Amino acid sequence: MKTLKIAFKLSLLIISTLAFAQNGGPDFKSPCGMTSASFKYPPEPTDAEGQKIGYYNLDFYLTIEKEAPTYYWAHQYWFVGGDAAYMGLQTVTNNNCENTKIALFSIWNAKNAASAPDGTSSSFGHEGSGWSCRINYNWQEGRMYQLRVWDLGAVSDADNDHWWGAWVTDIATEQTEFIGKILVPSKFKGLSSDSVDFVEFYGNQDRQRHPCSDIQYTKTTYKYPTLNNGTVKPINVVYSAYGECKSVARIRATGPESYQSETGL
Repeated sequence: MKTLKIAFKLSLLIISTLAFAQNGGPDFKSPCGMTSASFKYPPEPTDAEGQKIGYYNLDFYLTIEKEAPTYYWAHQYWFVGGDAAYMGLQTVTNNNCENTKIALFSIWNAKNAASAPDGTSSSFGHEGSGWSCRINYNWQEGRMYQLRVWDLGAVSDADNDHWWGAWVTDIATEQTEFIGKILVPSKFKGLSSDSVDFVEFYGNQDRQRHPCSDIQYTKTTYKYPTLNNGTVKPINVVYSAYGECKSVARIRATGPESYQSETGL
């Protein structure tokens, strides 16, 4: 009986090894996270009673040196007393298999949203629920962009729900585009002292497994993000290649306040 169990385990190992070899390496089911940079900032500002009020702004900077379809270059952050949010740049493939570029801004458990005049806003229910704004934005390889989120203040003296706005700026031309604004409940204070850059290959999300070799190459360089209009910088950062295809991704520091991510190696 013991011999049969050993033989069965060996056969499973052989099958899995053959599958690995046939796929040319590890495989994944989209969406697939690739790299991240996790930032820690000084403790959140407080009010006169010592209660955390958080930060009123976050800016992050990226230069996509080499793009590829169905990728999301994002920055995620959190609210004191609230939930998560993210903003970033995407390549989107439409129904005609044409690639479109967008800028995106989302907050979980938000109450409402208003997009830029030429953009769209909608609620979402995948991976939690919330509201999102997006605009078509023809970002270019080799250009640095700043994505910014800012507290626009309370709705009124009687209603302490807050609007948060998001913008994207081409650093070379200094041209800024408004993405939209999202309304959050009054329990959401300012931004917390943690945020994360990540690169995600979201693929076609067909629920099938694909070899990691299918993931196309991208290269992105970053400057460190800042809070409160550039006055607050990170005090610590942790770089990580993660997910089912971390073997084809890497992230590394390139300077005191810069780093680089590559995926689809």
